[in-house]
Amino acid sequence: MSPRSFVAHPLVLRRLSVVRTSEVTPRMCRITLGGEQLGAFEREGMCHPRFASPMFDDHVKLLFATEGPVDDVLPHQLPHGIEWTVSETRAGRDYTLRHVREDELDLDFVLHADNHDAGPAEAWARAARPGDEVWFVGPKSSSVIPDNTDRVVLIGDETALPAIGRFFEERPVAVPVHAVVLVGDDAARQELALRAGDRLEWVLAEPGDADAVGRAVTLLDDEAFAGSPYVWAAAESRALLPLRRALSRVHRIPKSHQDITGYWHARTNAPSTIQNVARDEATRCEPVPSPTVWFTIRAALRLGVIDALDKRECTTHELAKQLQVRAGSLDTIIAVLAAHGLVRQQAASEGKDLTQPLHLTELGADLCANEHDRERFDGPEADQLISLRNLDAAIRADDSAWRREYGSSMAQLAATDELMRDELSEHAEGLTYLMPALLEAAPWSRDSTLSVHGPGAEVVRRALHGADRAMSVRVIDTDADSQIHARALTHRTDEEALDYLAALSMPELLLIEPTKADLLDPHAAEHQLLQMAITGTPPRTATRLIDLAARAGWTATSTHELGWGVTCVVLHAGGEHATTVTA
Repeated sequence: MSPRSFVAHPLVLRRLSVVRTSEVTPRMCRITLGGEQLGAFEREGMCHPRFASPMFDDHVKLLFATEGPVDDVLPHQLPHGIEWTVSETRAGRDYTLRHVREDELDLDFVLHADNHDAGPAEAWARAARPGDEVWFVGPKSSSVIPDNTDRVVLIGDETALPAIGRFFEERPVAVPVHAVVLVGDDAARQELALRAGDRLEWVLAEPGDADAVGRAVTLLDDEAFAGSPYVWAAAESRALLPLRRALSRVHRIPKSHQDITGYWHARTNAPSTIQNVARDEATRCEPVPSPTVWFTIRAALRLGVIDALDKRECTTHELAKQLQVRAGSLDTIIAVLAAHGLVRQQAASEGKDLTQPLHLTELGADLCANEHDRERFDGPEADQLISLRNLDAAIRADDSAWRREYGSSMAQLAATDELMRDELSEHAEGLTYLMPALLEAAPWSRDSTLSVHGPGAEVVRRALHGADRAMSVRVIDTDADSQIHARALTHRTDEEALDYLAALSMPELLLIEPTKADLLDPHAAEHQLLQMAITGTPPRTATRLIDLAARAGWTATSTHELGWGVTCVVLHAGGEHATTVTA
């Protein structure tokens, strides 16, 4: 199934001022922002485009400082993007735009009954007065509704009302709409711009009620999912899990026609995400997390335990028979899963009653439904984690931990394994957000031909073909004057990268590679360690990348930071070009 489509935008840091505040409902306030930076503007010698938000669910990230001046937490503005800086006091919150006008925009904030529960954005909105300033970044992308959509289904709680209200007003597609909106009180209802053929259902539910979305969806009849619907939903993250499963398994809605987004997370004493299960539980009593839980979850996934329980409840003995494994061994795995909140079994007066069925908890269902979380235990990232057991030996031998674990490098595996090539290409999809910066920089020679290669080739090719302005190059498949190689070296050792670069022959070469950590990623250090497990070398900075290319006979003429730690390095063959590297 094809993934959901979107269009990326160049990221610009903007400062606006509060123009006015108003009450939308007793549970929601509206902050109207304006200022010169809504238009095209210049700052620190860089020219930035007019603010644009073409789609109903576009969002911006408001930036606040939990302590100290807000200037200390702002990202670094690049000519065509941003680079996040290290900050322990930055609090960024995403908000959907309600109205976008020529010189103003509106943001709506849900107000909680207890002011003590207010986060930094809500606290700022409550106190906002005309003239107050706020910084934000975005939107980074806009969704694209498929052309064959013949109806739209909108589902959301109060936090989704700005997007739902904007959809009804702007109508990005002229088809009937069926909306279901969950509110905590009748006072939260708003007038929405319905048309003939539209349906709107208001449902009373406590904010964060994990079952409310599932109950609300029962208001949608089979007709809502007939034909080719586009389903958009936003609410508390876990409350959306039943909907995600129903859309894929019951209604067979393709991924290209789904946009399901967790707008917020309910506070809970349980671990908030499956990847933190081992860490959250272990760090309460141990100085470092134990890997036991991680390996148990991995085994449960690979044995089929989680998927089997997701389909139906059953006893441990029934499950063992279905999976064709020894019941006693399964009991041991189930005990660890239960201790860490993934499965539950009714307790007898003494110990567990093995005649009672097992069932998945919300955490277990989340693991089953969330492909990204599954891959942390049973996917390429899990394979990298396992290779880390060789890290000490690999460092001593100046080798790759991956190669010591699997007997060949990742590049060698990718050369023969289609699944590995697909995984590398999927991982490169994140480059989509950086393509506006690449197109604006246009680092290739003008009036030349260009070909694209590497795991990120399809992303770059789409951007070049989809550019809505005259390009200074023509994209062809072979024998081009210039070549772009996107993430072509990321899965190669230095030795393999050197051979790869030395084998290339053309006047101009552009490398798009990560050269520093993405500092917005809370696990950046761990991800760099996993990268080192693949290549056997420390993370490649722009300087290391240029030195590596020089050993293969290339001369760097410029560098262009695209954002999120990714750099485009422009190289020319031989040494006739002076090395004048600029950021």
